[in-house]
Amino acid sequence: MKNTNYSIVTFLACMLFLTVNNQAANAQEKSMIAGSHIIFPLSNTGKQILIQIHAGDKGIQNLNITLPTGDEPYWFAAYPLTQYQLPSGSEIVVKAVNIDEAENEKYAKAFEIIRSGTEEEVYRENDYDHSYRDQFHASSRHGWLNDPNGMVYHNGVYHLYYQYNPVGTNWGNMHWGHWTSKDMIHWEEHPIALHQNHVKDMKFSGGGFVDHNNTSGLGENALFVAYTSTGRGECLGYSKDGGMTFTELKGKPVVKHRGRDPKIIWYEPEKKWVMTVLDYSENEITLNTPPAEGHEKHPQHKNSNMPLVNMAFYESKDLHTWTRTGSFTDAQRLAVYECPELFELSVVGKPDEKHWIVYGVHNQMFIGEFDGKTFHKKYGPEPYVHQIFRAAQIFSDTPDGRRIQIGWINYPRWVKEYPDMITSQSMSLPQELTLHQTNDGLKVFRWPVEETKQLRSVILAEGKNLSITEANKLLQVCGNKETEVLIEFENSGTKELMINGIQADFKGRSARIFTDRNFNEVFADQGAFFRVNTRKEETLKDTETKVNSATEEIVKSLVIYQLKSIWQKEQ
Repeated sequence: MKNTNYSIVTFLACMLFLTVNNQAANAQEKSMIAGSHIIFPLSNTGKQILIQIHAGDKGIQNLNITLPTGDEPYWFAAYPLTQYQLPSGSEIVVKAVNIDEAENEKYAKAFEIIRSGTEEEVYRENDYDHSYRDQFHASSRHGWLNDPNGMVYHNGVYHLYYQYNPVGTNWGNMHWGHWTSKDMIHWEEHPIALHQNHVKDMKFSGGGFVDHNNTSGLGENALFVAYTSTGRGECLGYSKDGGMTFTELKGKPVVKHRGRDPKIIWYEPEKKWVMTVLDYSENEITLNTPPAEGHEKHPQHKNSNMPLVNMAFYESKDLHTWTRTGSFTDAQRLAVYECPELFELSVVGKPDEKHWIVYGVHNQMFIGEFDGKTFHKKYGPEPYVHQIFRAAQIFSDTPDGRRIQIGWINYPRWVKEYPDMITSQSMSLPQELTLHQTNDGLKVFRWPVEETKQLRSVILAEGKNLSITEANKLLQVCGNKETEVLIEFENSGTKELMINGIQADFKGRSARIFTDRNFNEVFADQGAFFRVNTRKEETLKDTETKVNSATEEIVKSLVIYQLKSIWQKEQ
């Protein structure tokens, strides 16, 4: 999810990293017989080391890794080698590229610890019990995650892939991790589905879909994913083993342009596929729609050339050949930036009235029409209020037609408080999107899917027609617990709450508040309001829980559920 120039120069530079180079004789390296994995000791702070992995005279991978120095805390991660299909007994060499002679001694111990092994060797019984791991939101067992990718329902199973760094709790080394589920609540983690080629050709974000009608010629109901190869372009992969592994279609990109994050849907009126993708190109749309003040540059990526940001649309009948048909942008460039989505919704209560929705990484939705070529807005963008809820994606091919969204929750890494933490970041709960006619026009509402009720364990407290004092007394059971709070006030308005040390304010009369260890999700006003709030460093251990309101306010009803962990002990 970063800007990348796909140039010949960049590609050749990457190849140099992957060939045996003539580093000084004092460079750190280690030889071993290849097993199923290489086991690395990892620190959560410090300098990133570029590690080359060679099999014979061939470079097969490189990774940016933060190795421990001295006696600082560290943890172990296992990087797979099975995808390279090395002959039994093959020797591999792990070499550091950017350690100078003066640093050799600092990293000597780390290189002594690097070894061949199996993934199971680095698993620990308490991997899912650490105090920094969310308990009912999906997170990887080890490593960093960000954007949800390839979200698709196929043969009775929900697939959720994601941007994944298997060798660090920070961003980098982008692979596609993989979970499956029957209910979107309990997830089974699988081996990496897409591996980066190297650090200059990673597998960035994209979507998943099913080719029900065999338009590709690869069989009915073939499962596909679309992704950005950061060194080459937009690629498609198809699976013959139920989504566990993928073969790249044609062995090369199907679209080359300046951009990333392809999402593909089936457009029934014209019996064709439509790809929506972030694009940087000077065209009629970008030239005639100047960016609003403050949107000329991305606050984190100052070289992103934001004035040219648009959503580009491509069409294909067979998934092999693609033609650009149009583009859409807005003066608020951040609203059309990265991870685009395009889908259709009926207005609640008016099933024959349908509208199209597009949005980008910040979940600022546009409502309008899609004519098969490009998008035309009527409403939007929504205000940027979701903040740490980012890069949300919609499941393709759901069996009941629901539009179900999951997003990445981008919260801080607590490396000072938990120096040996083994995972970072989580996904949101799945939420159903619906389209409503309001006094202010059309608006997309969101609500936790019905399946979230499986998380409820016992009722910790409940009451009706409570004073604020009485409500606050009951709310104290939320301290140090994962909970769902259902609260309804007598009057609508802005409500100020704190649940287990995390802000939980909302607008409306009633809300459902899901509080995990690092953040909460607040759904209010029957779905018109949604907000995600994270813990702050200064209140990491805070358990404060209360309603801040006028003393005459009445809480009509309050129910507090304790929520179950989704992590099974046998894992």
